[in-house]
Amino acid sequence: MVNFDNVGKGVYIWQPSGIENGNPYKILARLQMAGVQAVALKICDGFTILGGLDLLIQVLRQNNILVAGWGYSYLTKAPQQEAHVVTSACQRYNPDMYLIDVEQEVENNYSGAELFMNALRPALPGLPLGLNTFWDPFQHPLFPWNTFLSKVDFVCPQVYWRGGDPVDKLRLSQQHYASIPNAPRVQMPIVAGEMYIEFGDGPTPGQVTEFLSTVDADPTLHGVFMWTADDSQTTPELWQAFSLYKWKNASIPAQPIGWAQVKTPLGLYIRSNPSGSKIGALSKDTLVPIWFVTDDQWGAITPVQDQWIYLGDPRLTVMVMNPSATPTTPPTQPPPSNVFQARVIPASGLNVRDAPNGNKIGALAVNTIVQVYEESNGWARINATQSQWVSETYLSKLN
Repeated sequence: MVNFDNVGKGVYIWQPSGIENGNPYKILARLQMAGVQAVALKICDGFTILGGLDLLIQVLRQNNILVAGWGYSYLTKAPQQEAHVVTSACQRYNPDMYLIDVEQEVENNYSGAELFMNALRPALPGLPLGLNTFWDPFQHPLFPWNTFLSKVDFVCPQVYWRGGDPVDKLRLSQQHYASIPNAPRVQMPIVAGEMYIEFGDGPTPGQVTEFLSTVDADPTLHGVFMWTADDSQTTPELWQAFSLYKWKNASIPAQPIGWAQVKTPLGLYIRSNPSGSKIGALSKDTLVPIWFVTDDQWGAITPVQDQWIYLGDPRLTVMVMNPSATPTTPPTQPPPSNVFQARVIPASGLNVRDAPNGNKIGALAVNTIVQVYEESNGWARINATQSQWVSETYLSKLN
């Protein structure tokens, strides 16, 4: 059984490809900077199992981030087949728990709900199942509450306040779930909150902070999943509010001084230094941390200041800075002098390992440009903060 105390400050991921171009290591870095302890990752939808999530799940788990699965189920055509899809997705990805997202399609569909849960529950006997749906059951009297609550282990209501008071909605949600007529009482150890923009409408950063602090202080609640980490759904303001909130008894790595989001559809170049050579590009909506800003508005997007973007044109980026964290002078410690760039040589690519001669945790394509931060007996560390190593034999050092 999952320990809900390990959920803490969590976030949904809907489409990983929309975050850092789907790079698992960069997704991990962003989550770690925000102090994320758990992720609810979408693994299926209706009759479809979502693929390509294995490495991301592996990377998250290797770095002590709990991975919950979630999926949207419709139950309008073949509920038992949808239950089989959920079962297969959970067997493939082995999440720590599964959130059943069923909403308006299921209202008044008692037979579909019965067929779905009667197939799903015995197929996943040891996996904690949670009902992840409407925040207020009293507003949905035709939803088959009893069918789901008699089979799940917990509930995780979607407390999206949409212009209302987040604390009032949370308290009302707790009260109403505890008093659904003719339905079993099921624990509510975690809830879902919002930090997304829809049709130009969304919560304020202050509301995000207030919601997180209220959940954190409630002795009956052990965690929260905030919708969502996807670049196209959130904003720098909301992500920074989420990032800066320190969950009780949780350590948060060094925080960036702000966040920037690319606005231009043409994308934005990454340069090796302010006004320097182009070494990459960011696509529209990409959200990146800002670690230092020069007087002429160039921002370093890595702690070691080896990648820069231009922040001086509001047509290119929108940026939120945390004034209390903004350094007034450049850091006294320059980047290590032995850091250099290199190119992957083999046409078949190059394995990334968790230590010199260690376990394989990924791969790099031919001609990929990497930063080398440390050398050890023919091995090169290519991440500034994580243990990611490649064989130097297959790298060509760049000037």
